[in-house]
Amino acid sequence: MRRVIFHLDESDKWQLALNNVNNMVDYASEEVILLVNGPAISGLVKTSEVSDRLKHVLNKEVKVKACLVSLTNKGISQTDLVEGIDTVPSGVVYLSDQQHHGASYIKP
Repeated sequence: MRRVIFHLDESDKWQLALNNVNNMVDYASEEVILLVNGPAISGLVKTSEVSDRLKHVLNKEVKVKACLVSLTNKGISQTDLVEGIDTVPSGVVYLSDQQHHGASYIKP
């Protein structure tokens, strides 16, 4: 099975990114990862306007990864995140590593 990693770093792209992720899960047999960093990181909190959609993709076994550097820079605690989201030390290092190991890269 191939891996696909969606990279979201722009707050105004949340809806598009989640639509793309849902389409990938619904129409292809791929391992899907959504990596979030930069300004978009605020969308991962329990009180965000996309939290219900995040729970939906997590229930579809999408792996959602949050950049710890971005969380720290925004003053967001890991306990503030929607349940089921994992953190990675650095989003850009994680992206590079995933691509090096064969993941397809998509940036909505």
